[in-house]
Amino acid sequence: MNTTSVDEHTEKNIGVVILFLSFSVLAACLSKIILSKILKNKIPIPFTVTILILSFIIGLIVTHSKNITNNFQRGEIELSEIHPHLIYYIFLPLLIFDSSFNGHFYLVKHQLLSAILLAGPGVLISTVIIAIFSVYVFPYQWSWLTGLLFGSILCATDPIAVVALLHDSGASKSLASLIDFESLLNDGSAFVIFLIFKKIFVGETYNARLITTDIVKFSIGGPVFGLISGFICVMILNRINNELEIEISFTFAISYLIFFIADVELGVSAVLALVTMGLYMAKHKYCISSNVQISLVSTWRMATYLINIMIFTVTGIILAKSLVNTATTIIAQDFIFSILLYVVIHIGRALTVILLYPLIRRSGVHISWKDGLVLIWSGLRGSMALILVLMVDLDTRIDSVTRHHFLFHVSMIALLTLIINGTTSKFFVHFLGLKQGAKESQIVLSQALEHMQRDTFSRLLQMKQDEKFAEVDWKVLDEYLPKRLLKELNDERDLIIDQEINILTEESSQPLNTNIDQQFETISINNINNERQQNIRNELVIRFLTAMSIDYEKQWYLGMLHRRTLDILIKSVEQAKQKRSFQLHWQLLIEHFQLSSVVLNSMRLNCFDFINQWTNKLLFDHILLTIELTLAFHSAKTRIDNILFLFPELATIDEQIMNEVCQESKKFQLHAARVLHDLRRSYQLCWTAQMTKRCAQMLLKHNQLLLFICLKREYLMIMNIHIFVNLSKIKYSI
Repeated sequence: MNTTSVDEHTEKNIGVVILFLSFSVLAACLSKIILSKILKNKIPIPFTVTILILSFIIGLIVTHSKNITNNFQRGEIELSEIHPHLIYYIFLPLLIFDSSFNGHFYLVKHQLLSAILLAGPGVLISTVIIAIFSVYVFPYQWSWLTGLLFGSILCATDPIAVVALLHDSGASKSLASLIDFESLLNDGSAFVIFLIFKKIFVGETYNARLITTDIVKFSIGGPVFGLISGFICVMILNRINNELEIEISFTFAISYLIFFIADVELGVSAVLALVTMGLYMAKHKYCISSNVQISLVSTWRMATYLINIMIFTVTGIILAKSLVNTATTIIAQDFIFSILLYVVIHIGRALTVILLYPLIRRSGVHISWKDGLVLIWSGLRGSMALILVLMVDLDTRIDSVTRHHFLFHVSMIALLTLIINGTTSKFFVHFLGLKQGAKESQIVLSQALEHMQRDTFSRLLQMKQDEKFAEVDWKVLDEYLPKRLLKELNDERDLIIDQEINILTEESSQPLNTNIDQQFETISINNINNERQQNIRNELVIRFLTAMSIDYEKQWYLGMLHRRTLDILIKSVEQAKQKRSFQLHWQLLIEHFQLSSVVLNSMRLNCFDFINQWTNKLLFDHILLTIELTLAFHSAKTRIDNILFLFPELATIDEQIMNEVCQESKKFQLHAARVLHDLRRSYQLCWTAQMTKRCAQMLLKHNQLLLFICLKREYLMIMNIHIFVNLSKIKYSI
């Protein structure tokens, strides 16, 4: 009987928690609609911070309520008492894997050393600075060990809060990638430091040998396990072809599985293991089938959206409960000390960035002083700090007064950083001029927008001359197209586009000049110095190389390329984008044309038949790879030609630079054409096999798309009905 009542109570608790979370998701969606559609994003508050504030207010109201009369309040209370390990195991795996797997691998690759510096020595510096402040400024008479334990909780930025912030701030991809990756790594290193100081603080047997063992096990064991797991996952996914449900489910399941095995079974850093596995899979992201890629991104975006709502809801109500529950221990001056601690944390992060700046520069990452300010301001503390301090709060071996002080100050810092830094980050990035990007990038963007206007007005002219649109109110239409759209784009992207391009001022109700070009003043750029010319050239090269990478993915999607070939092409084009060089892209491909040492050595051992057969297979596969790489590179020229044809306004930026870039591109396209000619003449059998295989793959892909369309339009269902009817007639006649 008692067991039954306990089960019913547990089921009811789960039900009220689900009720509260469902309400939170709906309230979050409603608030986003209000902010974006009704208020037109005029209030510069990130979506996640809005959720935090609302849940914090709800938490304060429910915590102060004397009578709990409904299931909504009961759900809030149950959720506010959630165990920190549940937050750790439920929310962290998905968000960490998403940040690493769906991030920009080739940006992270160049920032790896800088992120390690900020996550290693940077975390230690922050820990020491916070410890010094807490020992000498706080009036609690804390020992150095207590101060270091407190510092280890607040030393690391929170990956969940930082990732959510970066999506809204508008910072550049390079800077956002560095901050994101640093927050993921220092989360793991801070957890190691926290565990070490906590074990020493509670009096566990802990010597220098055990400390060294734990540091090595966490910092090296985690990445090694993650690398092995990533290799196995890529190998498995490469053998799965166009199984949408299986591939998507696999990525979700493996993130939780690896996180749990690393943390519980192996005792290594689960965060570092998952980050390493995610980055390895990001490097080999084409292990996911072409038909699954878009659906996978959409599914993960939806999952992280819901997880962010839930984690910030939980964070808000836990902060409210923590502040209320510590009221008996906390006095008014503690609020002042929390504000001072907030300032000291930013001073400590500034010192960290300044001290490590020379090493970051030497690692190849060039950040300006403006980037440094954003890096300092992005030091948010959130759910990770709450998880660690709740672990301390649940440990009864630590005296209650110290636990309350820990809980109060960590809650205040999380609240202050999330609300102040989170709310002002977008304005801060805009104020520093980092959201607009380089001037040359803005010029290229403005030319694209001018093309949009030309095309829009050309289409508008055709519609006005069409009898079907004779009764259209063109004055009303003029209020929306294209001026209204450009104004909304200005507000959304914070760009001064109207100052860079000329907008047609004549009313559409007046007779339009059929010569559209005369309605615009072409942007001219005179007196450009050599540095700016080089910057414009770099912008154009990056865009052409990006167009080539898109074309490679399109060829893969159409069945013209294998996964291995696409990996080589994307890797080389990303490295070329870093150096802004067509030549580097071609040179990196040429390196794959050369025979490997394995093939060369096996060719010398031609005395055994099985070695000869194996060598011939390797040589045949190598020639096929060379043909496929060269064909892909040569075919990408079409996309560049289309860009020049569809966007002639790009030539008005600087005709000389545009001609130089086009000539450089055509030079390497001619190199590729000569290589193809030599391959076709020298290896006729391989060429025929490759072209036959290529044609078969394209036809199969085409049939697959037709089958998908037929399924979508239910043609096959009708065909099945006809087949069934015919079979029935045959059976009846028999």
